[in-house]
Amino acid sequence: MKKISLVFVLTALLLQGCVTNKRFSNTTLVASTELKHQKFTGQCWSFASTSLLEAEAMRLGYDIPELSSFYFVYLNYLDNAEDYINNNGTSRLNRGDLTFSVLEIFEKYGAVPEAVYDGNLGVLTSKKQMMNRWKEEDEMNALIKQKLDSLIKTNASVDQSLEIVKNILNEYMGEIPARFTFKEKTETPKTFANKYVPLNAKDYIELTSYNHHPFYQKVMLEIPANWRYKKYMNLPIDGFMSTIDNAIKSGFTLAWDGDIGHKEGFKDHGYVRVKGEYEDEKLISQEQRQSAYERGTTRDDHNMHLVGYTYDRKGEKFYMLKNTWGKNRGMDGVYYLSENYFRLRTISVTVHKDGFPEEIKTKIEW
Repeated sequence: MKKISLVFVLTALLLQGCVTNKRFSNTTLVASTELKHQKFTGQCWSFASTSLLEAEAMRLGYDIPELSSFYFVYLNYLDNAEDYINNNGTSRLNRGDLTFSVLEIFEKYGAVPEAVYDGNLGVLTSKKQMMNRWKEEDEMNALIKQKLDSLIKTNASVDQSLEIVKNILNEYMGEIPARFTFKEKTETPKTFANKYVPLNAKDYIELTSYNHHPFYQKVMLEIPANWRYKKYMNLPIDGFMSTIDNAIKSGFTLAWDGDIGHKEGFKDHGYVRVKGEYEDEKLISQEQRQSAYERGTTRDDHNMHLVGYTYDRKGEKFYMLKNTWGKNRGMDGVYYLSENYFRLRTISVTVHKDGFPEEIKTKIEW
């Protein structure tokens, strides 16, 4: 087992420093790696989930290098394309996705360092270059769909179709490595993951809270990005929140999936409260959360990495989420979601099974 390197300890301290000012105190913060920047790509889900994997490896005491987010993106495109082919072009085909896709790919294929494969992001340094990458990604997505629709009509084989998708991905993102050199040793994605990220993907649970499904059971959540038809553990809102707090206090970070479409602070200082509907509520209830979901005012349109919680000078609780938009957004790249915003706009979180409090574990139908 490796020792945690000094740089990650310093990163945790720096994050701690940005909340121990006059605005926040009584902070519970779990150590994690440096902030990631998705550079205007539409792949926040992979960047946030990769950050979770790194933090989990750190928790176990491993000296983890930065992992490639686009390694998971590349392979997820292939999985999504295969599903689209098998459903004759009727299923979802899109660049957005969720943490369980990263976990599934990680389990099947392993991982690689960012230094080995960056999806051609490393060359993007200016805003103009990043905006061009966004346009290129739109072009790539449209081209993949166009090619697959044509191949489906001609009854092309799955293997032939996936080879064409690979060629498109290679052109836009670069080819992923089958083998690479790391610390003077030849590795495959699997051997690298076994050495540096020894996690069991099945230990992670998607957690949600909606009352149109039975509580304390795994349920199918109806969101477009769930094309893999994964199930979520469904808890009442108070159990949902207490599980999150318990996990953080126990040293676990979590992946967050939720709604930022209301612009409730996400474009300025990162100090995010509920605005508009339910703005004056003392505490968001299960019914209010449910209503926002059913009316479509809460949607899954962004992913971040939940690393802690803190309190402002008035004693109001805020959850700390590492975003992937760069350090010049939010508070040094971190966004602070009020407890009410978190209760209302969070779709789900991904948490290690050991993060559940005992009183919740006894009620769950695993």
